[in-house]
Amino acid sequence: MKPNDKLYQELQEIIEDGLTSNPLPYKKGNSIRIGKYAIRKNNKDMVLIYDCVNNTQIAKSYFMITALAIAKNLTTGKNITERALRLDFDMLKHYNDALFYKNTIKVSKDPDVRETRQVRLDIALQKTRELKRDLDRFIF
Repeated sequence: MKPNDKLYQELQEIIEDGLTSNPLPYKKGNSIRIGKYAIRKNNKDMVLIYDCVNNTQIAKSYFMITALAIAKNLTTGKNITERALRLDFDMLKHYNDALFYKNTIKVSKDPDVRETRQVRLDIALQKTRELKRDLDRFIF
């Protein structure tokens, strides 16, 4: 065994055993692993979080950032699932609002309608950024 192979094997064991205080995410197959949790996208554009030890589904979210926040905090012993899923749902609402307003601005011929939708779009984008920042705080 080469020295690099031994080093790689030791590093892989550390990652898989979760011996670090802040587990490192890594890609394994079609999922992202953080400690004993796996994160996967399903075919309905949902992100699923699984407990690999108990082989159970922990939660479903709409955004990958929410799934990462939940898995990271569960590996450190904090259960923020409910709060993160509330933020996820709110972020989905504002994201969908932004898509609607963008489309209305694109197809509307009335300048007043476009102007009001532009203001609403700015508000929806700002709220989405704020919610993303809140989720980032759970990760970092």
